[in-house]
Amino acid sequence: MLKISFPGITQEQFTDAFAVLEECKSTPALGFPYPFMGPGGQYGNCWWERDTALTLLGYRWLDRNYCRTALENFTFVQKENGRIPLYGYDRVLDFDEELSAIPVIFEVAAYVCRETADEDYVRRIYGMLSRYMDWWLSPSKRDPKTGLVCGIFEESDPSDIHEQLTVAQVDLNVQVAVGADVLAEMATRLGDTAAADRYRALFAEVRDAVNCYLYNPADGGYYAWLVDEERLLTEQVYNSMFDVFKRGIIPLDRREGLLKLLKDDSLFGYDSKWGITTMAKTCSRYVETVGVYQGYTSWSGNIWTFRNRIIATGLLEAGLREEAAHIALQTVRTFNGNYAEFVSPSTGEGHGVLRYGWSASEYIHLIVEVLFGIRYEAVTDTVTVTPCMPRELDGETVSIGNLSVGDKYLHVTIKCGEEQEVAYRLTSSEE
Repeated sequence: MLKISFPGITQEQFTDAFAVLEECKSTPALGFPYPFMGPGGQYGNCWWERDTALTLLGYRWLDRNYCRTALENFTFVQKENGRIPLYGYDRVLDFDEELSAIPVIFEVAAYVCRETADEDYVRRIYGMLSRYMDWWLSPSKRDPKTGLVCGIFEESDPSDIHEQLTVAQVDLNVQVAVGADVLAEMATRLGDTAAADRYRALFAEVRDAVNCYLYNPADGGYYAWLVDEERLLTEQVYNSMFDVFKRGIIPLDRREGLLKLLKDDSLFGYDSKWGITTMAKTCSRYVETVGVYQGYTSWSGNIWTFRNRIIATGLLEAGLREEAAHIALQTVRTFNGNYAEFVSPSTGEGHGVLRYGWSASEYIHLIVEVLFGIRYEAVTDTVTVTPCMPRELDGETVSIGNLSVGDKYLHVTIKCGEEQEVAYRLTSSEE
């Protein structure tokens, strides 16, 4: 089991995050031939594209073989047209065969595939993802005028959209762009240079469409595009506007303006105790729901690891390490020992499912891969450690150990500060 020494996090709390994931495990069901993890709680023995994929982010550090087969499950349920269903029953009102989920599976697959040297496996996952990308780019999902992808239901958060090709959301288009970047990386690895070039061109195409149509120069933010009205939905201010830091989608000359919105504490709570809210507190639709999940309203004010992890990793990819560290630590502290589906920004109390799979998984991911900055590449059998610790930890010594990397275990100790000191060692067995 992984060991940790970190201010405010006990070993018991950290270990419990893995226990939550163990509780989410399900036997093969609904077209999945291999075991997988569901969301947890009342959601039962059912897979969901987003939830099941996201549980793998943290669990990779405990059992990569399990994660590989859990991910491969999606190759067995993918439809002929490339669509991956939202969840195992593939039934939402009368929208059969018309919707999927916001495609974070691309980025999760990138992590899983980097950590295996099995080229045949990578090729199978690449084939699934390339077919999935084709579905997102099909006429039923992509607006021909702007080149933006449009979503309904859980293809974006929050979303109460029921009609295709009416709204092009920031978070959805960012994930499609990330998917293109992931496919370019995988095609390069598999030696298909033509496909790699094609996916790099697609990334640039979606990036440019995001910056052309979703940017509001009046305040420096990014907003959903209403296709029929040909205007931005500026009256609904979501934290998904900060997703454009991913892969450097936002141009350099726009970063300062967007950072100003991010750090305006009256909007999203950047400097608050509990963290970044999904919707700006100044919006008329802002609401803090309590109790069970209540659809899109639960995405209109509460705090989710899902949203904050995307923002933190995007800031890191954009080289904005101070802000990435701040949000990562803030999120980790809020969900530490509190692995709820979502959290109230007023009280820090967890609501929804109280032992929720992706919250525990993303908590682990933020600690290991953002704060400690650990990355493992199986093909080259290399480990990199690039910590991203916030300045408030200056003078503290933190450590993490028993991280599985190939056939060895990694142990890292960091003395935080301006002159950061990093020490690591590899052992042949757990300690």
